[in-house]
Amino acid sequence: MSNIHGFVKESYTLGSQQDHFSPDINIAFAIDRNYLRPCGVTLFSITEHNKDLNIDFYIFTTFFDPFGYEEILKNNSNIRIHVYILNTQAYDNLQTNGHFTTAIYYRLSIANILQDKLNEILYLDADILCTSSIKEIKNLKFDNEVIAAVEEKWLSKDHLKSIDLPQSYQYFNSGVMLINIPLWNKINVIDQFNQHITKRSYKFPDQDVLNIILFNKVKYIHEKFNFFTQAPDVNPIFTHYLSSPKPWSIAATNNANYLIYYKKSPWGRIPLDLPKSRKEMRKYSSILWKDKKFAPSIKWFIKYLMTAK
Repeated sequence: MSNIHGFVKESYTLGSQQDHFSPDINIAFAIDRNYLRPCGVTLFSITEHNKDLNIDFYIFTTFFDPFGYEEILKNNSNIRIHVYILNTQAYDNLQTNGHFTTAIYYRLSIANILQDKLNEILYLDADILCTSSIKEIKNLKFDNEVIAAVEEKWLSKDHLKSIDLPQSYQYFNSGVMLINIPLWNKINVIDQFNQHITKRSYKFPDQDVLNIILFNKVKYIHEKFNFFTQAPDVNPIFTHYLSSPKPWSIAATNNANYLIYYKKSPWGRIPLDLPKSRKEMRKYSSILWKDKKFAPSIKWFIKYLMTAK
């Protein structure tokens, strides 16, 4: 997978400062068109708390619409946005299994694509909210690790056993990863991933395989960098909305803080997503019923009953 040019169909930069711009930190997202708005809200939340940092954002996607992003750029002269339109044909021959499509390779190829530009980059999932300064991340230093990430302490020992990892292993969440680009490419992560993924089925395909490949190659950082629990004593830098429905859904119930940023963002006037899955339909019906909105509650419950499992 060393043919970097095969991954990228087109690339361009948005932002007024093209010359003499020196980023303090580089941040990457890998999304499809369905996540353009959530990605924009995440990016917006980062700019809200980091006016004192120069930030280069990299968005790897198969489709990009500048709506909203241009407004953020207009209000933040300290950022640039580099857009990489990916050539999906470059991924078509990569191995997959029934659990996922080749879209999972988009973020795995970031380090390959940027290997001649950067030494490290912070990868973020697009279901994340920034609620504080990210300066601490800028100051993180690698020793000889491939990534820095947060442990998923809640993961069951049975799951570790199922993927042949020792029960003492610190399984990490891959939604926030500071990537050491030279070492990532040195051990050929994307090639190793391609080899492992066809060997068996995985509950969390991309994350499980990355944990196998990067065994003993992880720098573990505080959970405030990727906060997805309810621990009351943590002041998060990044809050990660792992569960479904996502916080931009009208069926979500744990999204009060997210909605503050959403409404302030350029996408604030766009209605939240309607329920798409049976689970979301039933949950939204329950929310409406509790609010004594009985007619719409019954309507959504009927939709839930009529939707195939």
